Amino acid sequence: MPSVWKMAARPARSLERSFTRLLGLRPMTAGQRTLFKIDQVEALNKLRLVALVAIFLGALIVFKTLAAAGHEASATAWFAVVLAMVVVDILSGPGLAMQRPSREEVRAQYWRSVAAYFAFGLLWGALPLLFYQEASEDVRRVILVAITAYLASSAFFLAALPLAFIAFSTPIVVFFAATLIRSGVAAHAFELQLLCIYVLAFPIALRQYAVSFAERSLALAKVGEQKQLISLLLNDFEANSSDWLWQCDSRLRLLRVSDHFAQRFGMALGELDGRRFDHLLADLKSPAPCPGDRREDVLVHLQRGEPFRDCPILLVIDGEEHWWSMTGTPTYDRAGRFDGFRGMGRDIGSEKARERELEYLAHHDTLTGVGNRARFNHELARARGLTEAGGRRFALVLFDLDDFKAINDTAGHSVGDQVLRTTSRRIAGFLPRDSFLSRIGGDEFAAIIEIKEDFDPARLRDIVGKVVHEVARPLALQSGSYKVGVSAGIAIMPDDGQEPEQLMQLADIALYCAKAGGKDQVKLASSEDGAAFALRKQLELDLWNAVEKEEMFLEYQPVASARTGEPFLFEALVRWRHPRLGVIPPADFIDLAEQSGSIVGIGGWALAAACREAAGWPAELRIAVNISPRQLEAGDFPAWVAAVLEETGLAPGRLEVEITESAYRGGLEPVAAVVADLHTLGVTVAMDDFGTGYSSLSSLQRIPFDKLKIDQSLVVRGHGDKRAVSVLRSIVTIGRALGMHVTAEGVETAEHEAFLRGIGVDSLQGFYFGPPLSAKQAMGLIKERFGRNDRDRASSVA
Repeated sequence: MPSVWKMAARPARSLERSFTRLLGLRPMTAGQRTLFKIDQVEALNKLRLVALVAIFLGALIVFKTLAAAGHEASATAWFAVVLAMVVVDILSGPGLAMQRPSREEVRAQYWRSVAAYFAFGLLWGALPLLFYQEASEDVRRVILVAITAYLASSAFFLAALPLAFIAFSTPIVVFFAATLIRSGVAAHAFELQLLCIYVLAFPIALRQYAVSFAERSLALAKVGEQKQLISLLLNDFEANSSDWLWQCDSRLRLLRVSDHFAQRFGMALGELDGRRFDHLLADLKSPAPCPGDRREDVLVHLQRGEPFRDCPILLVIDGEEHWWSMTGTPTYDRAGRFDGFRGMGRDIGSEKARERELEYLAHHDTLTGVGNRARFNHELARARGLTEAGGRRFALVLFDLDDFKAINDTAGHSVGDQVLRTTSRRIAGFLPRDSFLSRIGGDEFAAIIEIKEDFDPARLRDIVGKVVHEVARPLALQSGSYKVGVSAGIAIMPDDGQEPEQLMQLADIALYCAKAGGKDQVKLASSEDGAAFALRKQLELDLWNAVEKEEMFLEYQPVASARTGEPFLFEALVRWRHPRLGVIPPADFIDLAEQSGSIVGIGGWALAAACREAAGWPAELRIAVNISPRQLEAGDFPAWVAAVLEETGLAPGRLEVEITESAYRGGLEPVAAVVADLHTLGVTVAMDDFGTGYSSLSSLQRIPFDKLKIDQSLVVRGHGDKRAVSVLRSIVTIGRALGMHVTAEGVETAEHEAFLRGIGVDSLQGFYFGPPLSAKQAMGLIKERFGRNDRDRASSVA
């Protein structure tokens, strides 16, 4: 900055602040003042050349008028000064619009402009001082018109810089007013009135324009600052973010893309310039439709100039699939016309991978890889819809593995998992190609098979039968060889039902019937099976209330001594008199009670009722009661027995508890502990149904039973079967070696009795010695036998 400006800087700033307050402008920061001055100077510079030409032409007209009126010398001097200042101003005015000036340069240009117009104001103000008083009326009229024109036009030319307007107009008004007053107020009242109007009106208008200009300038400055900030943020975003930016024109040609964008397309920045963005997206589409791909939506929005946000699209670039999320916002020019799009994209491949993983987990079994229950329910509902819409038929097949629990218990769950995986592959491998397989439980699978026109129930059964046969083959795993079977139940939609729940129930009933018929079986659902299953379910419910409703009763079968043939013990047998179905055989309800858990209540009632009945018998007669494994697992069984004995008054030595080997399912140790506690009470414990199932010598060694009861299946085979004879003799030998009493069940004939007595059995039970009797019949038999024995003993004494 020249030294002259430095010397005048402080008073100039004071003048500027005062003038700003005078105009009513709000205070500005240093940066805002600089931007405001730049706008003022640039606005002034745009009209500067026009203003200088106007000054020159006006001065030329005045000069010619004065010269013609005889003021040639003085007019020439005045015009020369004006011309020199115009030339100097043209040559020295800097172009701020062409560069980003410093604050000092802006201030210098600002005050130079003010000073320049102040100088012009002095020149035009000196004009009336020099020539007006002595000039003719025509010359005065020219001077008056020129000064009035310049005063009026300066308010428009210099409105952007109000201080320049004041600097220009003040000397003119002051000098002209002084000239008019000196020439006589009365003679120049009109001219003075015009000057007063000007002095009052133009500053007010100027102030309004200056305020508007300042506010517009500040608003533009803020917009510029925001643009700079946005530009910085965008640059930082592009540099540090994995997302990318794009911009296209109204014809969807790419104008600007970030490096990340070009990298994702595998192209250089120059290759993308001018390419149609919509064509680019269309050319890279996947050949096969993919769920979730919204490419068509994006293309429609681009064509319509509509905004879109977070639209996933699938692109195939160099043979690889890429999932992107695209966002676009339309832009408009000042006239409101569509000008193109600005947008952002980001790679969502990892998100889509997670979505696919979650989708897979939501519909597949994690262990076997086949469908899970949720997917099965969906597919079954879909099959129902197809059946209703097009008359198609489907088969629902339920598979349940046989003996799988034994593998888990003996080999561990890791081996069990391998078995499940291998089994699921075997099942899937033998089902028709378009079948659906799912795992719906621990060792349960379900398949949905569409029944083609050439299918019939026999062929469907053959297909499922092959699956069953394949699964039954031994599995060779690293840990060893294992074998599981599978049973299958089949229901057909819509033949057996249309509702999924109904179809599942029928298939489950068929599966139950298949398992009841033995392992590796296939059963088709039937109305008879459904009715039997419904009856079974009803019986299960009725069993829970049978004791409370006094529907249960006991029968007593005598057990006779093999030596004397006289009964010494009665076994209490539970019977059920159903109010609608009559007396139901034990074989039809005992297993149901075991499975449902109602056997605990029934068994408790039977023990108490049998002890209460036996308490009225002769002291030498004993009572035997069967105990369910569930009763042993339900709680402290010995304490319960002790409470029953105390309540009924039966001596512990007269009670015999019969336990089957199914009680071992919880392990041998719990059973051994219960037997020991019962012995402490004085109660006898027998092992029932010995010779079937998984009886072993190790269990007899670890559990001190008092009695072995040989199962009637061995007795029925009789002495005519050499293998049966050998087994029976061995059991008797083992029993005697271990100090156990041996009883044989199922004695039906005299030959059975003779044979069993011959091999050394201690006691016999069966219809040969008497069928199960009611309590009244049993008491009659007791009175008859024991009354006769008393009379015989009395006769021998006499």
